[in-house]
Amino acid sequence: MLNKVSSKLAKRIADGSERRKEAVYTYGIEIILSTMIGISSILIVSGLLHEFKLGVIFLLVFAPLRVFTGGYHAVTYFRCFLISNISYLFLLLFNNIIYTKLPLEIWLILLVLSSYYIAIHAPVVNENQPIGENKKSRCKIMARNILNINVFAALFLSVVDKEIMGMMVLSICLVAVFMLITDKPKFLLYTKKGVIGL
Repeated sequence: MLNKVSSKLAKRIADGSERRKEAVYTYGIEIILSTMIGISSILIVSGLLHEFKLGVIFLLVFAPLRVFTGGYHAVTYFRCFLISNISYLFLLLFNNIIYTKLPLEIWLILLVLSSYYIAIHAPVVNENQPIGENKKSRCKIMARNILNINVFAALFLSVVDKEIMGMMVLSICLVAVFMLITDKPKFLLYTKKGVIGL
């Protein structure tokens, strides 16, 4: 359905020009629509659960990092929608249960470990979306800059608002998990040896 809507819009925009342009427009419109639907659904769910600020924090931390870190990508837009929403709901539930129970030291360890992994390994290139070396180095720089902003914000919020800090840290951890899943050699290393056994 998303493809049909995108294709109709692309035909109007292309207005009879080359077929190749129409295909590019269709792809671009699909990306824009699927992103808008995903963001809207997370904000709607957050509003319904009276957790709107945490939904906004999740999107502000998770989305920009994901753009530049790469990692796991679902095969279809629907799967992407489901994985994004389920991941958000899981983080929201997890944060609401533990943000007051975990000592600050544990939150800081999670923040440092996930940030270190992202800073060293970003971007993780998905085999379905290869990128050149120039783009790879630009993505690494952008990912580190965004990560630095998030880390400083999380450290500030650890004193001001532990609930928001918890959602920020968990969002950064989720980005690291999506990267690790796609980075097969490291994923296999951790799963075969076991993280605890290292």
